[in-house]
Amino acid sequence: MGIPLSFLYYFYLLGVVVFLLFSFFNIYHLIRFGLLTVGNVAVISFYLVIAISILMLAANYLSQFDWQEIIWLVPTLNPFSA
Repeated sequence: MGIPLSFLYYFYLLGVVVFLLFSFFNIYHLIRFGLLTVGNVAVISFYLVIAISILMLAANYLSQFDWQEIIWLVPTLNPFSA
């Protein structure tokens, strides 16, 4: 009995969607209620650069996996093997 490795990928994508929703929420509030200063623009730019870098690095690493592989939960017993 096993599950495809792609289930873990879907959970990861769900986490990325939640991260993006919180990011848009935070950036909106920084723009809407923050002062228009160099510091505020620098913080928003720094956050976006770091977030995009992390997502691109993760996408690069995750593209190397075979997502069709099966994770076996219960090992199958073969009575004919010695």
